[in-house]
Amino acid sequence: MLCDQRKLHRVHGSLFAIDPEWVQALASVGLTADTDWQGFTGDVLVSKSKEVTRCYRCDLDDGRSVYFKRYIYPWRRWREFWMRPAKSAVEYWAYSRLRSLGIPTLNVVAFGEQRRLAALGGGCIVTEGIPDTIDLEQFAREVWCRWPRARRRDSARAIASVILRQARRAHDGGFFHHDLKWRNLLIGADGDPRSLVWIDAPRASRMRLRHRRGVITDLSGLARIAISLFSRSECMRFLRIYLGDEASPGERKRLFRAVQRHLGRRMPAPLELDYAD
Repeated sequence: MLCDQRKLHRVHGSLFAIDPEWVQALASVGLTADTDWQGFTGDVLVSKSKEVTRCYRCDLDDGRSVYFKRYIYPWRRWREFWMRPAKSAVEYWAYSRLRSLGIPTLNVVAFGEQRRLAALGGGCIVTEGIPDTIDLEQFAREVWCRWPRARRRDSARAIASVILRQARRAHDGGFFHHDLKWRNLLIGADGDPRSLVWIDAPRASRMRLRHRRGVITDLSGLARIAISLFSRSECMRFLRIYLGDEASPGERKRLFRAVQRHLGRRMPAPLELDYAD
């Protein structure tokens, strides 16, 4: 399923759309066009917020899995997204936009939205699970840190090269994730950079007038962990990948300082790893 606009999908009433190719598979776990998706729960609760968000993994009969994420808003928050796209709708658009830019991301198989006079009551999105992947932060904690130093260095450069070139392509296309942290990037457990997948983009937007702000926000998200694992010179080398060889040293330094200032507003805790050597 694809969505070409960041928009409201309902002004009043309910919607639950399923990719025709996934109707039978989703029916096996109780998700149909008639399902009360606001009360649906899957096999495993993966994550949740205090009162709005729940994300479940649902295991299908054919061995695949899907992830069902729903946002249900209490009455006092219904006006929060009045005439504004729901987070689930933003994710739906974001994954479609990333695909159009050639950046690996999630496949949306179902989507729902419920509104009353344009006030948002809830939304949901169902995505296909990607087997044999973990998020990049977990990869660093459990796999990467156990490798020999030389392999860690080569792997970090290869992964950074792919991520930063993807980020540059996204930004050149006007797409900004706004939460591009390591936990929102999936990678195969073997560390193959070709397995990288962008996920969890409910804040994504298309920015034309404040382009640099979006660049700094996304690069700062990537830098939150990187600054505790890599030296300043290595981080500057990563920025060179993002900016390209044509960028001057002064331009790289200005961008580096801008990211530093952004992180300085709320310094992230360093990632502590149990290195093998």
